[in-house]
Amino acid sequence: AAGAGSRPDDAPAFNTEDFEFTETFGQDWETRWSHGPSTKDEKGKEIRTQLIKRELVKYPSNPKDAKQCFMLMGGAPNAPCTGIWLSFAPLARPTEVEFEFTMNGKVDMPNACVVFTQKEFNGALPECKVGVQFTVRGGMQLCGGNSQLVRISNDGKIQNDKWNKVLLKIDWNDKVVVGQVDTRGKGYAPAIQTVPFRDNACEGFGYLYIYNTDVQATCWFTSLRIKQEQGDALSGLDAGALQARAILAKNLQEKQYQSAVEADMEVGMVMGAIKSTAQHGMNLAEEQRANNRAF
Repeated sequence: AAGAGSRPDDAPAFNTEDFEFTETFGQDWETRWSHGPSTKDEKGKEIRTQLIKRELVKYPSNPKDAKQCFMLMGGAPNAPCTGIWLSFAPLARPTEVEFEFTMNGKVDMPNACVVFTQKEFNGALPECKVGVQFTVRGGMQLCGGNSQLVRISNDGKIQNDKWNKVLLKIDWNDKVVVGQVDTRGKGYAPAIQTVPFRDNACEGFGYLYIYNTDVQATCWFTSLRIKQEQGDALSGLDAGALQARAILAKNLQEKQYQSAVEADMEVGMVMGAIKSTAQHGMNLAEEQRANNRAF
């Protein structure tokens, strides 16, 4: 049994001090970051070392937008945590994460993934107690509870060779994240909604992973800022407006779904009419009138 005032052996230790860590990916970046940790694809085979490239570059070629940055090229389908990673000891509970990046890759595969977990990756990401999981897959998204993807990009699509900023505010009391993005360099667009942690059992962040899952994808990061401070991380947000935007986004999604259903029904009616005409020479309206006369 633990002594009075002591911490049980299986209870995690937390960093309770306020701090701000800023990574600008200078020449000494490898003193803080490690490769991998995963070196195997989804079938358990070793990934060839030349398939994933990590280096400092100046990007893009346009002098107006060019910046010194970290480039991560390549990945493996359905294989997480193959890029770079760093650890926190003791566990951190950051209230704000901000980074600037851009990427190229297939829209249907997760790339430029930024994932915070409590436990170290040992082959299965869900076992790591994932707290915050950012990814680009047809837009910038956060992976919430039940692995549900929630879109947070609402000011336009990612453009090739254009820098994007992402701001994630984290509430540890409710274990939710609010994401804001800036793809136009005009400031952060209003947040759409809160997103629950992917795993509500996550108590703190011990590891950070950055990776792609597309063999041909490339992502570039100029900076990463992690801040932990006491207080309400979401205090500056209008909860009412946030909820209203969430409802609006849900209604829009339902409207798009209903439109798709109606389109399918319309096609079905047309095909039904064609079939009826082929069988007995009557169109759909004529068949309905004939059926009505029969009763």
